[in-house]
Amino acid sequence: MKKILSLLFLAILMNCQNKKKTDESQLVLFNLTNFPAIGNVQLSDLGFYDIKYIPLETTEESMIQHINNLIFGKDYFLIHFFTKIYMFRSDGSFAGKIGTEGRGPNEFTVVHDIDIENESQNIYLADGWQEKFFVYSESGDYIRSFRTPIYSAIDFECTVNGILCYNMNQFSDVQYSYNLIDTNGSIIKNYSNKYQWNKIQQNTAIFNENLFYKFNNKLYKKEVYSDTVFVFENLEFHPHFVIKHGEKLLTTTARSAQEPSFLFENYINQSNLFEFGDYVYYEFMYGFKVGANNILRGLIGSKGNDFQVLINAEKGIINDLDGGPNIWPKKNKDDNTIISWIDAIQLKKHVASDAFKNSTPRYPEKKKELEKLAAGLKETDNPVLVLVRLKK
Repeated sequence: MKKILSLLFLAILMNCQNKKKTDESQLVLFNLTNFPAIGNVQLSDLGFYDIKYIPLETTEESMIQHINNLIFGKDYFLIHFFTKIYMFRSDGSFAGKIGTEGRGPNEFTVVHDIDIENESQNIYLADGWQEKFFVYSESGDYIRSFRTPIYSAIDFECTVNGILCYNMNQFSDVQYSYNLIDTNGSIIKNYSNKYQWNKIQQNTAIFNENLFYKFNNKLYKKEVYSDTVFVFENLEFHPHFVIKHGEKLLTTTARSAQEPSFLFENYINQSNLFEFGDYVYYEFMYGFKVGANNILRGLIGSKGNDFQVLINAEKGIINDLDGGPNIWPKKNKDDNTIISWIDAIQLKKHVASDAFKNSTPRYPEKKKELEKLAAGLKETDNPVLVLVRLKK
């Protein structure tokens, strides 16, 4: 009887192990071991059907020279511009600044990252130099601040379980890659650094060690040393899909031994990642050389079929909806909407161009709306947000 039970247990164990291997092997895979030629794709090819422009109100207090990050709340959105955070209402009207830069009480010295907690709509700001988080209400009022137990918590996301912080490892001395903390700064759980490296060279900084994004009400992450994108659920990271880099994947051995210039030229340097509808967008640089005509590539791949295209990210997706400027994907607003933005002067130049005047977009009425919008803009106005929506 014991022998039968032992065999039964062994069979169950082997079945579980095989199921785990099968599940992992069935992950959606995007292959970058050999780059396809740079191609083109139109918005309509991906199922986009609607486009909306939101001019950002321009005042003396809201002048924006660059957008580092954009976060949407329920009835407002935030724009992070170096050490400033601007709040705009959904229609683009300016609502005010968040927080105060300085060295006084309740003032931050730098804005490393921002996020909005979904339930309370409170705004969280990370100042890594002060090792503090600052918390503001959705109306922009200061609420409180709290210290973080980790110095390098400058990349974070608010989750239902707490605040998940990524610890940059530029000095090869980080024990934990991620820390989950509560809204008072206490550690809930630590996640060990799986990618230890040795600082042999003096200048070994790289960009974007970690990429966070949200989709389908879940948080996802990809580290630069890994092919796998993980979803954060039930306090654990679970494999979600795979981007196979082959020999182009940065290794800890290479980072330990080589200068940044060698790493940028010989390995993929990831810069952006998110999902929209059935698609994955992965943006990266490869073969970077100072002074060369470097291409920022953008992979667009379907999770449901074999569609995959590599575009020049800065040239963007061809806008065949209204004939407007091509769309450089920046992030997703929700599961079916992607966001881009363009300087007012560039939008006006495009609308004045022969290419726009001679275009025959799918929605001629939207082309007329864009002409009217551009005519009302000044060249010195703030950037214009562009929202493109998929058919559900």
